[in-house]
Amino acid sequence: MYNKDDVIYILENNTTIRKGKIARKQGDNYIIQLIGSCGALTMPEDQLFESEEAAEKSRQQIKLNSANVQNDFISVKPDPFDNWIGR
Repeated sequence: MYNKDDVIYILENNTTIRKGKIARKQGDNYIIQLIGSCGALTMPEDQLFESEEAAEKSRQQIKLNSANVQNDFISVKPDPFDNWIGR
């Protein structure tokens, strides 16, 4: 649980770590003012990090998980380009 004016970190687009400040809590979400930016964001608590290191650890985990995604598509038809390129 965060309080007003607590400094937090978020992952913007799961790639960039941004520093912010809690403006207030609204229901299950927090209103976040990004430091150095105008405007505010509404985010759930599970997307907020207490430190830059915690945000970086989460970013690395997301990066690792996306690298492990494999394509499960199996074609039962022959690829017409196989003959064209001489496979």
